[in-house]
Amino acid sequence: MEKLNTMMLADDLALSQDKILSGEQNFDAEAVYKAIDSLGVLNNPIKDYFGLTQEQYYEAESDHKLTLIKLDDKLINLHDRILTNHVDGFVDKDEINLTYNHENPYQDDMYNKEVDYRVITYSLKVIGAVQAIAAKDLQEVLSKDAVLSLGLAAYALEHNA
Repeated sequence: MEKLNTMMLADDLALSQDKILSGEQNFDAEAVYKAIDSLGVLNNPIKDYFGLTQEQYYEAESDHKLTLIKLDDKLINLHDRILTNHVDGFVDKDEINLTYNHENPYQDDMYNKEVDYRVITYSLKVIGAVQAIAAKDLQEVLSKDAVLSLGLAAYALEHNA
């Protein structure tokens, strides 16, 4: 059931996008955190990362896809995001390839919640599709930095509403 929950969450977020971005509906960060934790990619629950510095994360777990330039700053202040944007390969041959894009929701030092919302909904859609058919393989190929980005985007949306 967890496998379908990620896809359902992505669908629900996509359907609610206009209401959430306009403030008519609350953004449920907890649902995103739960989906992230259910993936089993990160070593710890996503909320444990919010108090870490970029350097602590870099040295302990990062797969070096994120651009970490202020190593003494908290992860929650990071402006770089990794969007999981495409999957291809052959599930029956254990060949799954994910591709990623860098996104910055703080272009020109102004927070654009649409960027973080897109990172969450689009990434969850791609991740959920793979999880539904190859959950074990997904854990091995999904970038830790991309999963962390989902949490950072959800945190920013929750706290910048």
